[in-house]
Amino acid sequence: MTLVTRNIIVTCVVVYFIDFVLTHLGIQIQGLYLKEILGLVPALVKENGWVWQFLTYIFLHGHPLHLLLNMLILWYFGSEIEVKLGRKHFLFYFLLCGIGAGLFNYTVNLLFSDVSRLSHPIIGASGAIYGILAAYGIFFGERYFLVFFVFPMKAKYFVLVMAFVELITGVEASSQDNVAHFAHLGGMLIGALYLYFRYLRPKGPGSGQSKRDQDREKLKRQFTLIVNEKNSREEKGPYWN
Repeated sequence: MTLVTRNIIVTCVVVYFIDFVLTHLGIQIQGLYLKEILGLVPALVKENGWVWQFLTYIFLHGHPLHLLLNMLILWYFGSEIEVKLGRKHFLFYFLLCGIGAGLFNYTVNLLFSDVSRLSHPIIGASGAIYGILAAYGIFFGERYFLVFFVFPMKAKYFVLVMAFVELITGVEASSQDNVAHFAHLGGMLIGALYLYFRYLRPKGPGSGQSKRDQDREKLKRQFTLIVNEKNSREEKGPYWN
C-alpha cells in the first residue's frame, strides 16, 4: 500500500470511530452532531456559509460496511494511481475529485430542489473514489475486469457503465434513496476533465507545453531514430519479447 493511500484510509477510519463514539455518547456541539458539522449539509452551506463541508464530508462514513467498501476500493485502485501520478499529485487529485463531487451534487440540488430543506448530511469518500475509478479507466483502460466474477470487460468500458448507471439512478432516485448518485457522477466528471487537460490533451508549441518537455520529446524522437537506423543495418537475429 502506497503512502498517501494508506494515510487517507487511516484518516477515514480514525474519523469514523471518533464520530461513532461521540454520536453514541450523545455529545453535540451547539446542538449538532459531528456528521452535521463536518458532513455536507446543503441547507447549512446555503444559510450559514459552511463551505468547509465540501472538504470534510469526504472523511466521514455512515456505517462499517460503507467505510469498508470505500476503503477496499481506494486500496485496490488508489495505490496504482498514486504510483502513476506521484504522491503530491495523487493527493491533489483525490481532494479535487472529492470537493468537485460535493460541489456538483450541491449544484444539482440547488437547480432542481429546495436546498434549504436538505438538512440530511452527505458523507463519504465515494465521490473521490469514483474519480479514481475514472483515472483507472483512462490510464489502464485496456485491462480486463471480471464483472460479477463472470463477465470479462475492459476497464474503460466498466467505468463508462458505472457512469451511466449513476446517471440513470440519480435521475430516477426516490426521496427514500440515501445515496448521492450525482456526487459519484460529479467525482468521475471532474476527475476525467482534469486528467484530460493535465495529461491527455495534445500538446504542441502553442499549447502551453514547457520548453523542457518539448526538448525532452525531441531528444526521445532522435534517440528512437538512431536506434532504429542502427538496428536496420544489423543482421536479423532472434526476436526478444
